[in-house]
Amino acid sequence: MYCKKNRIYHWLASNDPVPMTPKPSIHQQKVLLCVWWTTAGIVHYKLLPNGQTITADIYSAQLDRVSVALHQKQAALANKKGVVFHQDNARPHTAKITCETLARLQWEILPHPLYSPDLAPNDYHLFLALDNHMRNRQFQNREDLEKKVIQFFSYQTQDFYKNGIYQLVSRWEKVILVEGDYFSK
Repeated sequence: MYCKKNRIYHWLASNDPVPMTPKPSIHQQKVLLCVWWTTAGIVHYKLLPNGQTITADIYSAQLDRVSVALHQKQAALANKKGVVFHQDNARPHTAKITCETLARLQWEILPHPLYSPDLAPNDYHLFLALDNHMRNRQFQNREDLEKKVIQFFSYQTQDFYKNGIYQLVSRWEKVILVEGDYFSK
């Protein structure tokens, strides 16, 4: 719940000390969400512990869990030729251990140009919709956040996920047409 903080003003004599006012916490606690999805929906997601970031080791372990989840849902999710995987080129995604994991999994990797968030379906579709869903909300605890994330994923139709993945084709075409320059929507 948001509450508006009012400033308190004091009239002081020139020789009076300025009263100390504690600085409010200007940043909320942040939790990193890692999510993998296909045209059929969410395959695997993980809310990392508070303050934890992605390393190549953590990312590679997550890829193994995604592979297991894909095999469990293979009839609905897997391409007949195997997994076609798209990721951006953040450091943990391009580290040696990650490349070794992807080679072991034998997934086809779609290329991703440097500095191109407009070509990452997580950025332009899934997280944009999730951000709109979570806008102006604060959570009292982690469980409330997890419930809201699960609720968001479950409310989305298969068409939502399919449209997000299929937009990648038209976005790639735009990049080719503008010869790699940035574009907006």
